[in-house]
Amino acid sequence: MKLGNYDGLDYMITTQLPGQPITRAEFLELTGIEQIAILTELAAGLCQLHEFDPSPFHDDWREFIRERADTFVERQIAHGVNRRVVEALPDYIENNFPLVPAVPARFLHGDVHSGNLRLMRSNGRLRIAGLFDFADSRRGFIEYEFIAVGVLMMQGDRGLQREFFRAYGYAESELDERMRKRMMMLTMLYETSDMRRYAMRLRPEAVDYTLEELESAIWSFV
Repeated sequence: MKLGNYDGLDYMITTQLPGQPITRAEFLELTGIEQIAILTELAAGLCQLHEFDPSPFHDDWREFIRERADTFVERQIAHGVNRRVVEALPDYIENNFPLVPAVPARFLHGDVHSGNLRLMRSNGRLRIAGLFDFADSRRGFIEYEFIAVGVLMMQGDRGLQREFFRAYGYAESELDERMRKRMMMLTMLYETSDMRRYAMRLRPEAVDYTLEELESAIWSFV
């Protein structure tokens, strides 16, 4: 049985959670204060989630990121990324791939964004009532978890990104250019990465950005 984008089991599980679903468009229409409240609560929750035992997962993070890096350029050509970005990608990957730890062992949800949250109002405030859809869960480096949050919820917004990372536990001194490059590298390694689509979500003209401009626009927290 299929019900929308869920099979019957997923549908039954998610409808038992309290709260209501929220689309990406609905999240982006919330006030800045409401967005910050949701993102900071999400960051704190993910910090706890990442303490779960990852041992039941036997996937190979090192192999996963190597395969994603090796096939990234051809996949972005297929997505229609502009020529300047495509030409800059091989050197960028070679220089920045070492920034991503190869042997972490943290549990990751793997697909955290507004579409996998349920929200409810409590005392007049929007609160997170549940996180679901663990189909992409794996072991890996914790910052991989932040990619979907970044490209689907924070949309290059510097203030939202800084609030989110600080709520997770990052010190001000850690929100630097090295972290930005590491986040951009992880964005490239993300399972469904499409740099043209990410650019269009920022603003239409971003599809013509250079790779450096795109990095600064997607990850603007520095």
